[in-house]
Amino acid sequence: MKVLRFLLIVVYVGYLVHVGLMMLLLPWNAVWPLLLSRMPPQAALVLDAPAVRGAISGFGLLHLLLLAAELFTPRSPGAAR
Repeated sequence: MKVLRFLLIVVYVGYLVHVGLMMLLLPWNAVWPLLLSRMPPQAALVLDAPAVRGAISGFGLLHLLLLAAELFTPRSPGAAR
């Protein structure tokens, strides 16, 4: 049971790091216009707005803050068994 819990934690941390960094950095990367060129024009127009790009980056930052909170919040030894 401990191995399964460890694997679940590793997958959860990996998800938070991967999605957080991707959403934080990708909207301001040179790849962003290439991704938008493959979308319908209306969606590309909305997603290219600086406010939407900032919102996406903010959501990525929230993922990273959640990761920091999960890693640095002390847990009691008997909690979540």
